Amino acid sequence: MDEKAANCDCMFCKNMHEFTISKDLLDELLSGKVTLFAGAGISTESRTVLKMTFYDSIALEIGKLFSSRNFSELMELYCNQPNGRLKLLNKIKDRFDHIDSFPELVKSATRFHRELGTFYPIKDIVTTNWDTYFEQFCKATPFVTDSDLAFWEAANRRVLKIHGSISNYGSIVATTEDYQLCHDRLSTGIIGSVLKTILATQTVIFIGYSLTDSDFLAIYDFVKKQMNSLHKQAYVVTPSAEDCERFKDIGLIPIKTDGAYFLSQIKEHAVVQGEMIPDDVFDSALEFHYKVFREHQQLHDSVKLEDCPEVIFATSYQDGLLHALERAISMKGSGKYSHRCDINRVINTYMNWQKEKRRRGVYEDVAYIEGYVNGLVFLLMSEQQRAENNPPLYFVFGAKFDIYDLDGFINQIQSYPKAHKRAHKRALSLLKHLAGDPMAIEFHHPPWL
Repeated sequence: MDEKAANCDCMFCKNMHEFTISKDLLDELLSGKVTLFAGAGISTESRTVLKMTFYDSIALEIGKLFSSRNFSELMELYCNQPNGRLKLLNKIKDRFDHIDSFPELVKSATRFHRELGTFYPIKDIVTTNWDTYFEQFCKATPFVTDSDLAFWEAANRRVLKIHGSISNYGSIVATTEDYQLCHDRLSTGIIGSVLKTILATQTVIFIGYSLTDSDFLAIYDFVKKQMNSLHKQAYVVTPSAEDCERFKDIGLIPIKTDGAYFLSQIKEHAVVQGEMIPDDVFDSALEFHYKVFREHQQLHDSVKLEDCPEVIFATSYQDGLLHALERAISMKGSGKYSHRCDINRVINTYMNWQKEKRRRGVYEDVAYIEGYVNGLVFLLMSEQQRAENNPPLYFVFGAKFDIYDLDGFINQIQSYPKAHKRAHKRALSLLKHLAGDPMAIEFHHPPWL
């Protein structure tokens, strides 16, 4: 990649180095043949999140701040005190709770996760981190214990948490003894078998590790043995020039840059190639959602169902628009709404349903689907298309032109009150079945058909 990072020397941008990547690796990334191994450097233990790492805080508490002990040895020492294991787990929980209580800290800790979320080709992640950010921001299903693996094939995106998870305190791997037990499980257990399969079929990229990282050292011996027998090449992304040289010496191909920036540039390439929708579409979707919602409120406030039964179809259409946009925004991290082909497949499915609903005369569903499809089409539009011509905000059966405001809707109804006789009859029938006072009713189409 030859994109330059912004001319900025802040703690984030200074690591956004230009980098080159082979066509083979780029093709494998875009075709879903890469598994990421994610370390603490892309999460809460980056010094861009808090002044002190978890290691530092434990070392300070027990007076070993300048100790040469590695992570697991220090945790072992901490746990040797009375109730040490319980105290350690509370320290871990308190650290995550503290970070999660400050949106700015969460934003810093999840830069990588939020970049990864929309990059749909990455389906498998292996991490030594305890946090739940891959679950929250990448919609990944966690696999922590052997019994979890029964559901492996059911998950769309998976994170294999080989050192446990904060959501399962008993699974946390921290001490020297824990690390040894973990190594034994990987060597003989089901999770280890799954990991071996990943290594046999996928290219591995390590991100968020340094060569002195005990997490990396604990798993690399296992990984290297598998890769040596399978002749698989592995890569590492790190902003440290010194670490690049050291990683190269042990057989990894280094890519010198920031992890989140690495992903952003890969995604930019995919966007240029037309294989992926740019992330900024979700900001546009949020703005358009607000615009639709305001019109939705105005329609309910200004026109009574008793006076204009066709409001049922207009509100159904707007509900469809709103629901499509809301789901896309909510599911951003899954990558489903960054994939053009997936969105087009969903549109085709809804269009087939719409034909059936129209044949049966279920016109409120026809209108809802029209709105839902238009919400999906909005995601496929270019920035220029969105600026020039958003989907219409109102829907009337029989209208010859798109309607973008309340006045246009009222004029259409007044000029052609029964433009579509079957739809009008359906609206009258629905109105009769609505419970309560028709003067106070606001029709709402639920997010199902």
